[in-house]
Amino acid sequence: MSKKAIILPVILITLLGVAAYSLFRAPATPDGNINSYLKGEMAKLSLPEEPQTLSSHIIMRADGSPVALKELKGKAMLINLWAPWCAPCRAEMKELAHLEKILGDEQFEVVAINANRGGIAEAEETLKEWDVEGLNLYADPTMKTMFDLAEGALPTSFVVDKAGNIRAFYLGPLKWDAPEALELFTALKEGKL
Repeated sequence: MSKKAIILPVILITLLGVAAYSLFRAPATPDGNINSYLKGEMAKLSLPEEPQTLSSHIIMRADGSPVALKELKGKAMLINLWAPWCAPCRAEMKELAHLEKILGDEQFEVVAINANRGGIAEAEETLKEWDVEGLNLYADPTMKTMFDLAEGALPTSFVVDKAGNIRAFYLGPLKWDAPEALELFTALKEGKL
């Protein structure tokens, strides 16, 4: 058999193999899988073992009106539970405000909930004292969110997609405005996750 007769089938098989691989491999762009965004600071996030959605816990808005967490779905969110007495909470609050400043709009919001008895007034006073601006005020003076969702540990944060699914969570402070965080929350905001 001549070299030409062998090379042609080898090239054809190689091309067919490359075409088949291209059809069946995972796409190079994100496809809704959060794992491709878990790098740098975001690699510390934990993923739920079972699918979880926003709960029906009631929180208060800045104007004092109640809203169930599950009613906030429809936009991507970083829900953060904090309290004035929590030193690690204070450590990350400016990063949360910066994330809200960069990405916050009708499609994304940082929902920072003061999970302490002092409610909205205490949240407003504390953020002013900490020199944090730009976060919408939310509170849970019953503290049920802290005990039920965060097992009493603060700060606890939840990465939530537009459908209200909890995609990841973290106990402790993180640099929420790091480049890898901005990449994650931009993808969430754009509906890629």
